[in-house]
Amino acid sequence: MSHRKFSVPRHGSLGFLPRKCSSQHRGKVPKDDPSKPVHLTAFLGYKAGLTHIVQEVDRPGSEVNKKEVVEAVTIVETPPMVVMGIVGYVETPRGLRTFKMMFAEHISDKCKRRFYKNWHKSKKKAFTKYCKKWQDDAGKRQLDKDFSSMKKYCQVIRVLAHTQIYKIGQGYLIKDRKLIKNNASTDYDLSDKSINPLGGFVHYGEVTNDFIMLVQTKRRALEKIDLKFIDTTSKFGHGCFQTVEEKAAFMGPLKKDRIAKEEGA
Repeated sequence: MSHRKFSVPRHGSLGFLPRKCSSQHRGKVPKDDPSKPVHLTAFLGYKAGLTHIVQEVDRPGSEVNKKEVVEAVTIVETPPMVVMGIVGYVETPRGLRTFKMMFAEHISDKCKRRFYKNWHKSKKKAFTKYCKKWQDDAGKRQLDKDFSSMKKYCQVIRVLAHTQIYKIGQGYLIKDRKLIKNNASTDYDLSDKSINPLGGFVHYGEVTNDFIMLVQTKRRALEKIDLKFIDTTSKFGHGCFQTVEEKAAFMGPLKKDRIAKEEGA
């Protein structure tokens, strides 16, 4: 260390300081744009892990135009959501204020248990009185009155939704009575493989619902995506096999395979 160089450039941008974890797991809902048609502004997803892809860049004028690049992507699992109510807001000088709140008639126990600290010891009486409003005439008139007042006075109306998290462990999606497993194949990589790496995602497991792949936040105009390859090697250590069949063909019969075969027999 006799010739140690002490003058080194900075590592990382100062624009991202302070580098610390977020105080909230869920992001805030962006401000509504009244000029756009009615739409869902945001939805909830669960980060499964990271992998990398190979794509052909379609960016005229760039040095990497029509070339293959490797980029890291984030896999976010997005289970189906169910709307359980609506909230109306009125604009005030201090921001949005809650005006009315309405809930659906049928709310599942999967949603109700989120309102309790200990669902097992509770009496499970949440929303029992409110749901009776949908069954008698007086309650229906009150609900119609509340809904009409929301349409008349509210500037922003949002929906209350809950994710069906229990569907994450129910297996792969079925479309047209066929099991979808080759959701990691591309037009250039025709191998039959799923988005899950060998052994699953670290500290998460397997993705069995709809998912999205996020590359980065782009300020430039959207470009055409031409995927060529999605990596599915194991994320535990240095994986080098894309599928179980590829690993078995290279490694040959293993001891654990022989033991499993003997136990099955």
